[in-house]
Amino acid sequence: MHLPSLSISLGALVLLPSASAHFLFPHLMLNGVKTAPFEYVREHDNGLMPSNNDFITSNDFRCNKGSWNHRRQPKTAQVTAGKDVIGFHTQLDTGIYHPGPVTIYLSRAPGDVRDYDGSGDWFKVYQLGTRMPWNGTDQGWLTRDLRTFTFRIPAEIPAGEYLMRIEQMSIHPPYRQKEWYLQCAHLSIASSYNSKTPGPTLKFPGGYKISDAAIQLDSWAQPPPTFAPMPGPPMWPN
Repeated sequence: MHLPSLSISLGALVLLPSASAHFLFPHLMLNGVKTAPFEYVREHDNGLMPSNNDFITSNDFRCNKGSWNHRRQPKTAQVTAGKDVIGFHTQLDTGIYHPGPVTIYLSRAPGDVRDYDGSGDWFKVYQLGTRMPWNGTDQGWLTRDLRTFTFRIPAEIPAGEYLMRIEQMSIHPPYRQKEWYLQCAHLSIASSYNSKTPGPTLKFPGGYKISDAAIQLDSWAQPPPTFAPMPGPPMWPN
């Protein structure tokens, strides 16, 4: 018997239940308001699927696979450093079921953020890890079951257009293998700051290495680990 084929776009995936507990970050949060899916966030071509450790050596580690194809679609959110509270929200209010850290980075575009590939410098402005001390369990992650990740834009951000990148590193696969979920949004930041350049910075790819302590964390180790390093550099400004 011949069965009809089924084709589903990535946008449609946002409207479907996520039975596998995989997730997207299609909503920009702006001062407590959840904006429309992909209104300010770049789509990508990876659907709800994660990527594995070899992903960190690819240019796609900037904003996810195929995101460059969607760069002209989102609007650019107008925000003010030191004032506005921004961040991301998952699709369909899906909670972060997989244990692991969430980090958010900014990278200033040389011009129009819609034409920016993320090849410049990135600095971290948000992170959320485990309770301290950590008992080594999945329930000890502060990210678990959260849907919204927001922060006030630091006042110490120069004016300009930026990519804002969220990353969740799931630590549940056995041993030192990880799963990666990430997405980028478009921002235009108004600011009067003109002092020290934000940092420390890194580049994607190249900023993460398989040997990094955060990636080497083995959540299945016995006895369980009691400390979970965060990926990437310290946050800016502190």
